[in-house]
Amino acid sequence: MSKILIAEDDKILRDMLYDYLSHFTYDLTMAHDGLMAWELWNQGPYDLLVTDINMPNMNGIELLKKIKEIKPSFPIIIITGVHLESAETNASDYGAEGFLIKPFRMKELVTAIDNILPKNA
Repeated sequence: MSKILIAEDDKILRDMLYDYLSHFTYDLTMAHDGLMAWELWNQGPYDLLVTDINMPNMNGIELLKKIKEIKPSFPIIIITGVHLESAETNASDYGAEGFLIKPFRMKELVTAIDNILPKNA
């Protein structure tokens, strides 16, 4: 079972993500901000991080950079409510494997996850 860490500061969206993704074969851990996600990631191991960009205490790009410094191959999907080409470019430049703009369909996230994680994880 793949272990996924999800960092999202919006409680409603965080709960929706958990409710939807829990129907799949994922072991989910939720974080309410970037700093909590960083602390949980260090306690890992996890197979994937899904993170919002705009969060308190540590944003998603900072979180991505810190993780990629330690483990460059670790897969990360960025989600954001503001589509700025600079945000997508930064996410891509720093090694994000996926980028979704809110509002997105949950099926899009599942497809992105399934394209990244091994089917037998």
